[in-house]
Amino acid sequence: MKQYSGPSKRTISIFWLGILILVLVNCGNNKPIYDEFSFNGATMGTTYHISIVGDPIDVQERSQISSRIDSFLINFNHTLSTYEDQSEISYFNRNLTTEPINVSAELLHVVKTGIEFCEKSGGAFDITVMPIVNFFGFGFEPGEDRFPNVEEIDAWLQLTGCDKLELGDTTITKSDPRISIDLSAIAKGDACDHVTEFLREMGFQNVFVEVGGEIMTHGVNQYGKHWKVGIDRPTIGGAPGADLQHIIQLTNMAVASSGDYRNYREVEGQRISHAMDPRTGSPIDHNLAAVTVITNTCLMADGLSTSVMVLGLEEGLSWLEDFPDAEGLLITRENDGSFKEFMTTGFNQYLAD
Repeated sequence: MKQYSGPSKRTISIFWLGILILVLVNCGNNKPIYDEFSFNGATMGTTYHISIVGDPIDVQERSQISSRIDSFLINFNHTLSTYEDQSEISYFNRNLTTEPINVSAELLHVVKTGIEFCEKSGGAFDITVMPIVNFFGFGFEPGEDRFPNVEEIDAWLQLTGCDKLELGDTTITKSDPRISIDLSAIAKGDACDHVTEFLREMGFQNVFVEVGGEIMTHGVNQYGKHWKVGIDRPTIGGAPGADLQHIIQLTNMAVASSGDYRNYREVEGQRISHAMDPRTGSPIDHNLAAVTVITNTCLMADGLSTSVMVLGLEEGLSWLEDFPDAEGLLITRENDGSFKEFMTTGFNQYLAD
């Protein structure tokens, strides 16, 4: 099996620190009116990039901010990362019991949100999909070099579903001790929201937070304008930022994307996406290539983009159109290799190009 590396769902080009803003703003001969400070690092098996705009920050304070951000994300990682053997979620997955398991408020919050997505999407989004993700090599296990047989899929489907977990005030109970959960489709979005709020509590009102391609914005950029983000055209094997479908501008909003063209594998000569359909126990099998969602929180944008990616074009677009306070861009890959795009009615308000 040939695996193409790259963090899951990195479908948004992050040009906010340089190329994108310089192209869009400097062409108008505008000059920055605020200072901008960048912070970068690694977390949750991927990277983060943060921009703070405002008054000057001296070297000592920048170092303190960087240390506080790293500490905050390390603690977050200890709760939600399945790639960390000693994390709370890993402990939960290894705990083979049907007795209530005490969990932190943060883990309970994200699991509750995941179950709500599952119910609203008719099971297209499901945090109990971990065994399927691992088999196909998109989790913390290397994966198989073959497709599963019917018996294996049936066994997985016995362990997946919104109804397999029961939530208490401080506990989560498995209906079967073998059930394990995967929060990767919403954990990075939740991290974005928390880091943004963390920075605002520190007194910074103009911030741009990106974790693994999921983005939360607040305030303005260094030119006093809305933040600008490039959305890649879903070309398989294309470099991030090399071919943009659109440029969007937003403030006090989140954006997240999901696609089939960055994180994929070849199994028995067939390309499969990391996006799994929990209802069938198999990778998605339709021509929807990428989804971008804009809404109020990154946790919500993250979950919505994954849900729509699994639902496919017609069902996903209709479902998202009816979802309050959310707008989306869906791009399909046609048989001749061309792309077609479809937008919810309010998405064009965010277009900068």
